[in-house]
Amino acid sequence: MSITKKEDPLLSIIMPVKNAAPFLGECLESIYSQSFTGWELIVVDDHSEDESVNLLKSYATKDKRIQLYANSGKGIIPALQLALTKAKGIFLSRMDADDVMPEERLQKMLKALEKSPPKTIVTGLVKYFSSKKISHGYRGYQQWLNGLALENRHWANIYRECVIASPNWMTRRNELIQASCFDDLVYPEDYHLVFRWYQSGFSVKTIPETTLLWREHPDRTSRNSTHYAQRAFFELKINEFIRYELQSDQLVIWGKGKKTSLTTAILKDRNIPFTHMSLQQAIPSDRPVIKHYREIEHLKNFKLLLAVYPPAEERVRMENYLNSIGLTEGKNYWYL
Repeated sequence: MSITKKEDPLLSIIMPVKNAAPFLGECLESIYSQSFTGWELIVVDDHSEDESVNLLKSYATKDKRIQLYANSGKGIIPALQLALTKAKGIFLSRMDADDVMPEERLQKMLKALEKSPPKTIVTGLVKYFSSKKISHGYRGYQQWLNGLALENRHWANIYRECVIASPNWMTRRNELIQASCFDDLVYPEDYHLVFRWYQSGFSVKTIPETTLLWREHPDRTSRNSTHYAQRAFFELKINEFIRYELQSDQLVIWGKGKKTSLTTAILKDRNIPFTHMSLQQAIPSDRPVIKHYREIEHLKNFKLLLAVYPPAEERVRMENYLNSIGLTEGKNYWYL
């Protein structure tokens, strides 16, 4: 199928909106500026209290490709689910109302998806921007996320962070529906969706160019909602790991600090047995029994979670050791 063939519409973009008036115009203009024009934009307003709805109505009046709906529930999850029921496109993408699309994004994603096998997610690189200085943490996440994309290492790292930016993907709509990817989502929903793709056997294809200008600002939902706090991310990924990876294997945790504390607390809450190992030679005697990491060599049929992410040189040494005892990242061990 050629993307120049006129379908009505060929591509559906779904976009939840809540109090996004300061940024909405720039976002919509970036969609209007796309080199590919065969899109429909399905917008679901999540009870905005600013001028978002009036802005959206003014755009929708001028362009029938824009459809505006009111969220019948509350929050991003029901907004996305409603948007999916209204979408008619062969292909599906998501956008957030405070971000910006480079003008070739849709065209390049569609070309890549058309050449890809079934059950493919197309994504690209991200670049944060802001009226203020981007924090070290966000710059680090951008670098890490783009590195994964360029090396095609999304699934091996899925238990560390969300490996695909929520407003930066495209897939075939019918395949997403058939895999029930939007059904029974929980927060953080962007991360849960990525787990659905992973567990349903989707592959990821990356365009090695920036396809999302990701706005950083203090009013972002991810900064202000408990749905996106660190505990919520750990609850989700540990639950998904237990359900999908652990099965009858033993579980081993390496590390110390906040990540380890969060992980072990969640495992104890769920009555999941585990062995805690230290990467240090000396193990304090005033703590519960923590074994030395070399004792892993005496275990069989286990899965290892690394609640540490050391600097590159140390990380290479650790991974070389794990490889030397027959372990593979994404199969036998994962970073948290």
